[in-house]
Amino acid sequence: MADVVERMAAVAAQLDDDGEMQAWTFASNPARLPDLRLGELPEWLRLHVRVGEVGLFRRGRKKGLEPSQVDMRDVGIQNEEQKVIAEVRAFVRDQPASAPTLVLFFSDGGVYRNKDIERELREAVEEPVFWQFVGLGKSDYGMLERFDTLPGRRVDNVGFFAVDDISTVPDAELYDRLLSEFPQWITAAGRAGIL
Repeated sequence: MADVVERMAAVAAQLDDDGEMQAWTFASNPARLPDLRLGELPEWLRLHVRVGEVGLFRRGRKKGLEPSQVDMRDVGIQNEEQKVIAEVRAFVRDQPASAPTLVLFFSDGGVYRNKDIERELREAVEEPVFWQFVGLGKSDYGMLERFDTLPGRRVDNVGFFAVDDISTVPDAELYDRLLSEFPQWITAAGRAGIL
């Protein structure tokens, strides 16, 4: 995950006017992480990319965490994509920006809340947000994969692609795949009066 975040920080540095990237982590519950500033990348990775810290039996906050760190045990173990999608949508509504928002959403599969995810993404069609989903590995991506071609929306606000091993994809190819549908959506969303 650290490699993925590093590569996405480069995208944020190019697209965001202040060079900051908002980030969330999720499983059973979403959790907003501190904003990532490019100059603080190594320290941010050390503090906030922590996989496998789930415990079934615990009392209180995990010992040794710094105040800005999320207790990953509170995040949980299931896939509840719809919850983090709803939280990101609320953030965009509460923090309006002059430029459209590109959400880079990574999933390792195991998606099963298809109806809830579909509801969130259909409602998001009218918002200034493009959702680029990236599947990591060879798992079931459910609605994340199918929504890219789902009919009945004013504009296509979702992209999807999967890679077996993102570390083997050259930067130019990865960035091309991440950003290929975003400009098309900007044009379509502008024509539809969403932007």
